[in-house]
Amino acid sequence: MNQKYLRLLWLGSLGLLLACQPTEDLPQGKNSDPNPEAIDQIMDAWHQAASMADSGTYFGSMASDSSIFIGTDETERWTTSEFKKWSRMYFQRASAWTFVPVVGERHIRSQGEVAWLDEKLDSEHMGRCRGTAILTFDHAANSWKIEHYTLSFSVPNDAVDGLLEHIEMLESKSINL
Repeated sequence: MNQKYLRLLWLGSLGLLLACQPTEDLPQGKNSDPNPEAIDQIMDAWHQAASMADSGTYFGSMASDSSIFIGTDETERWTTSEFKKWSRMYFQRASAWTFVPVVGERHIRSQGEVAWLDEKLDSEHMGRCRGTAILTFDHAANSWKIEHYTLSFSVPNDAVDGLLEHIEMLESKSINL
């Protein structure tokens, strides 16, 4: 192949690649709501439902029985169905658990019918935490639904060494039992 042909092929390929890259503001899918306020409302209602032990709203906010919730313990990876069974006793109380989103600390991005977010949360029981979520737009419900949620602790960098030593001590005790 001659040099001119190779250059044209390379430029054409580069142009095609650049044209296929997603942009910041892709059009939303049919009937989906690109409005971040709608996602804020879903997440706020979800957290409020747990605080009020409203299992119908809480689990109804999940996209399906196979959606995922990951808790803070390494053993806590549940489908919605599994999480519903595990948490049943908590939802029989006046409040299952309470996480309050920190105002101004929820960051939402969406592209088409998928949205993702991270948020800072306060809890009397667990202190400052962080949540991350992936949501999809459910056309049947005309609403955003949670596909995947991960709850994690926020650990100050200065506390990591001491925390790791404590975890190692706990793990060695469980191995020696």
